[in-house]
Amino acid sequence: MKKIILLLALVFSANAAFSQYCAFYEFEAKNPEMVVNTLSKMMSTEWAKNIKGSKTLLQYVFDGDNTDTHVMQFCFPDEAAFQEFLISFESSTIAQLLGDKLNANINNISEWLGTPAWYQNDWSKDQVFMVWELEVSDTQTYANAFVPFAKKIMKKMNITNSMGLGYPILGQDSFSHFVWAGAPDVQTALKRTKQFYADPEFAKFSEQVGGIRKIVNTKLMIRVMDF
Repeated sequence: MKKIILLLALVFSANAAFSQYCAFYEFEAKNPEMVVNTLSKMMSTEWAKNIKGSKTLLQYVFDGDNTDTHVMQFCFPDEAAFQEFLISFESSTIAQLLGDKLNANINNISEWLGTPAWYQNDWSKDQVFMVWELEVSDTQTYANAFVPFAKKIMKKMNITNSMGLGYPILGQDSFSHFVWAGAPDVQTALKRTKQFYADPEFAKFSEQVGGIRKIVNTKLMIRVMDF
C-alpha cells in the first residue's frame, strides 16, 4: 500500500462541493478468513485509528475475467488526508509487519486512486453496489447526459441510496470512468438494474452517449465490513 503517488485534481462537476479521494487496493484472497483476521488486526493499530477517512473491505461478485475477489477501500475528504495516509504507513512498524502477513495470503491485483465527479446521497450507508466500468471519449458530453438521467431515474424510482459518476486519477488504464448505484442488498441491486434497463429514460440516455462510451465491465461490490 505504498505505490500510489499523490496527484492533485479538480472535480469537473459544478455540483460537487468538495474534492474526495478513494484508494482501491484490489486483490485475490487465497484464504479469506485469514485475510479478514489480519486486516482486522491491522485496522486496530494506532496507525489505522489515526487515518482521517473511511476504511472498508468489499467483495467483488461476477467481476468478468478479472481474478480479484476483494478490494480494500480507503476514502479521504481531501488531499491533505490522503497525503498523511501515505506518509504515516512508513512510520508504523506494526502496520508494515501486518501488511507483510497480509501479502502472504493474497495476490495483489491492482492499486488505483479515484474521485467522484458527481454523486447523490451517502454511499457509506449502502451495502451493495452495482458498478459499470466505462471507456468515455467525451467526458463533458457524457457527464451532461448522465447527471440529468440519474436525477430523473432516482426521483422516478424513489431511490434514496447513492448513485454517482467517478473517474480514476492514478493507477488505472482499463477504464476511464465508472458509474455506481448503491442498494441495501443484492436482491434490490439486481431488481433496480433490470428496471433501469427497461425504462424509456435509459433508452434515451443510451442513445445520447452510445457513440462516446463503451461498457468495459459490470460487477457487484458487497460491503463486507467497515473498520
